[in-house]
Amino acid sequence: MSHLVRRWTLDDLTFIQDVLWKTWLDSYSHFIPEENLRAYFSEHYDLDSLRTLFHNPMADGFVVLDEGKIVGFMRTARDPEENRYYVSSLYVLPQYQTKGLGRALMKRAAEEARGYHLDRLWIGVMVQNTQAVDWYKTMGYEIVRTEPFTMGASTVDHYIGFVKIDSIK
Repeated sequence: MSHLVRRWTLDDLTFIQDVLWKTWLDSYSHFIPEENLRAYFSEHYDLDSLRTLFHNPMADGFVVLDEGKIVGFMRTARDPEENRYYVSSLYVLPQYQTKGLGRALMKRAAEEARGYHLDRLWIGVMVQNTQAVDWYKTMGYEIVRTEPFTMGASTVDHYIGFVKIDSIK
């Protein structure tokens, strides 16, 4: 399998929307109603919002391609006040999961964090998204606290924690 992780471009935004929506339905629709997913998606991931995010100097985005097709997306954010590097979003299309693409994105995030002389990636993940929680735990995910997260009219518990970048192999 031939895959590549690279920074996102403005030309990637509609493909990123497709990855986000398909993975959200697969990951969240069993505990968040679709109308609430749509409301959040429309508010935060319409093209204007993505363009604004793209131009935010504290945020970055990466795509993973398989055979030239975008099949995953990761958004990161640096917070200099907290001296933290966040993996704000990481999504790989369901049919491409378990092929090492998510881990390739995490390795890229680790490289970026190292560039800021940081030793961990901070991650939030919904408690009910047990597949993602378990996957992050394979890299040593340590949960620090739980906070509410709201999508549309649905509020769910959200773990906040970190992975030490040296444990991402």
